[in-house]
Amino acid sequence: MHRSSLLVNSSEFVAAVEPAILQARRRVLFQAMTFELDAVGRHFWDLLARSPAEEKILCVDAFSTAKISDGLVFSPRFLVDPGFRREVRDTRNLLRQAERDGVRIVVTNPMGCLWRKFPLRNHKKMMVVDDQCFLGGINLSEHNFRWHDLMMRTDSPCLVDALARDFYDTLDGVNASRVVATPLGRLYLLDGRRSRVEYDDLFATMERAQESVEVITPYVSDPLLGRLARLPASVRVRVINPARNNKAILQQALFRSVSGSDIEIWLYQPEMCHVKAVLVDGTRLILGSCNFDFVAYDLQQEVVLSTDEPGLVGQFRERVLGPMLAESVPARSAPARLYHRAGFVIQLSRWYVSLLSRLPR
Repeated sequence: MHRSSLLVNSSEFVAAVEPAILQARRRVLFQAMTFELDAVGRHFWDLLARSPAEEKILCVDAFSTAKISDGLVFSPRFLVDPGFRREVRDTRNLLRQAERDGVRIVVTNPMGCLWRKFPLRNHKKMMVVDDQCFLGGINLSEHNFRWHDLMMRTDSPCLVDALARDFYDTLDGVNASRVVATPLGRLYLLDGRRSRVEYDDLFATMERAQESVEVITPYVSDPLLGRLARLPASVRVRVINPARNNKAILQQALFRSVSGSDIEIWLYQPEMCHVKAVLVDGTRLILGSCNFDFVAYDLQQEVVLSTDEPGLVGQFRERVLGPMLAESVPARSAPARLYHRAGFVIQLSRWYVSLLSRLPR
């Protein structure tokens, strides 16, 4: 019988993963979009170096060579902030190495000439430690650790094996789109450009809702919003979005997208929320790395689990959804002056994404 649990915020994630890494004997396979050599990154690097596991691999997207502490490495901050320059330099120096302290380092999805491939990211956050695995939204950096976020831990053998296989495929440069049936639920490994069938299957799960669809994500957009807007009025659709969104233009675009529909927007007040989850009819939980925005749909590699396991669903309702709703307020419409700007920027972004999706990677 497998054991599974939700880890709410970075403190619970660290409390669970730290002893697992230090007790591992066979393998520690760690994949993240963001790994920065700040206090958090150094702590995890120390854990990896100290782990007695025979195989230790850190797989990081090239995003961490271009954006540090939620800012571009060539921003004005680079000129005026010595600490920022040091973090940029230390992170890049680490990621340029093939191996260090017994840990193999692999950087995926290079930016390309003039960063033309900037949106083409491997957005997965997952980890395999011997016979257990973790997946969700947490990246390894100080600013990410301050955000409200979520990971799932399980020792379900099918899920562990599927994530390990996908991890090794990534190391070999293979980005696969497939659905793996496991006793815990359906695991979706999404490649963006070749994931239409898989996304349709995920969306269909939400479209079968009879009572409610609760969406928690900071950056949701079409095509998901358009499909949810077509649900009958008897199905309550609610999007919980952080009031302090670090990408304000996407929040403005969210207001624009749901205008005229029955979709509700609730704003989570305390802090930036990076949770990516959907609860359908209170019984089906969808969680992972995907924001369900147009960039993920067209360009990014993602990992998502759809489960109706009562323990996980119950934990989510009690420890994530309930507390977040208690600290959220229904949103009023965004100021009209924001609509035009958001629409213009998002349309340009979609044209750019559409162009990139047609280019060889």
